[in-house]
Amino acid sequence: MLLFQNSSHSIVTTPAEISDPNGLVLVGEVLVVTAYFLVAAILFYLALRRDDRERKVVLALFGVIALMGGAVHALNFWGSASGDMLLTLRLIFGVIALVGAFLLFRAIPAMMAIPSQWQLKKTNEDLRAQVEEKEKAQVALREAQQELEDRVLKRSAQAITATRELEREVESRKRAEKQLISKNYELVKKNADLDDFVYYASRDLKGPVLNVTGLVEAIREELPPGNQELNQLFARLDDSVSSIHRKLNNLAEVSRIQRPIAEEHLLMVSFALVLEQVKERLAEPLRLSNANLQADFSAAPEVYFSRDNLYSLLTNLLSNAIKYRDTQRPLQISLSSSLQDQYLVLRVQDNGMGMDLSQYGQHLFSMFRRFHDHVEGSGVGLYIIKRIMDNSRGKVEVQSVLGEGTTFLLYFVRHDQQTGTRI
Repeated sequence: MLLFQNSSHSIVTTPAEISDPNGLVLVGEVLVVTAYFLVAAILFYLALRRDDRERKVVLALFGVIALMGGAVHALNFWGSASGDMLLTLRLIFGVIALVGAFLLFRAIPAMMAIPSQWQLKKTNEDLRAQVEEKEKAQVALREAQQELEDRVLKRSAQAITATRELEREVESRKRAEKQLISKNYELVKKNADLDDFVYYASRDLKGPVLNVTGLVEAIREELPPGNQELNQLFARLDDSVSSIHRKLNNLAEVSRIQRPIAEEHLLMVSFALVLEQVKERLAEPLRLSNANLQADFSAAPEVYFSRDNLYSLLTNLLSNAIKYRDTQRPLQISLSSSLQDQYLVLRVQDNGMGMDLSQYGQHLFSMFRRFHDHVEGSGVGLYIIKRIMDNSRGKVEVQSVLGEGTTFLLYFVRHDQQTGTRI
């Protein structure tokens, strides 16, 4: 593109010169100018039609440069203009074209950032591939969701089935529980009736037994003394009547302890006072056995309990110590009380015959079970002790060594009274 031409070579356009060689030059200039303007017009049109700023700027700059080139060539049509003005215009057009070229150079990085058709095509292909992968992933996800829904439905159905089975089981257990409650009620009622029968029967039979005792004594007085056979017969009758009397007393005691203790019968009971009553009852056996009895209740002198039940406990414990004493050494019996956590503990220890707990321990508190046959007994003493302690939410422990002695530990539940912490 020719921006500057020497004014001395300017061509003056006249119609007469078109037919000579210079006229052909003029026609060529006209075509060049027209081409420049058409190119500029096309570039400006494209710039207006573009949406992206980068291409719009580049096309506009190219259009400016093409317009300036066409303008420089167009100046040849005005050869009559002064040489200075023509040079000034050419200078202005050249500066504008140079500025456009500079701006075009500055726009190169933005143009380079615009992807080419090949790059766009490749990008589109990558996008399509990503879309396909995404669609595959969505299909797999839908399949997984469907599988999960199927599993959930299956598990839900299983849960519903299990719930129904559980409900049926619960209903069945409720029915069984109602039947059990009904049976327990009947059993409790029958046991109560049986206890009442045993209690009243044992009480009512005491009268006839006493009558038999009196009749035996009356017959003995009427018969002549000194008859050895009759004396042996009456001795056996006395033993039988005494045995019946003891069994009736034991049955009455067993029946009594089965009954619940009324609240008004529970009070603070002194160990020492009840022990004195027991010693009075067992005075003769204690004297005959030459027993040395020691008691220390200083740690816990009283217990919140039934007086009758405590009396029964001490009576049976001391009776056992006397009956199962070791005849080879003096009988030693010691009683003491102590406090352990929520319990008051009564300790009754003797130096009697002892027993093998590994052999008899599991049957120790069974009714009518005896472990020594050389002494008389009914086999209900330890049962009574166990039942009394169980009914009062206490417990019994036994420590025994064969040939050394036995220790009974009775655990009474401690109670809080209005006056403070009491037993």
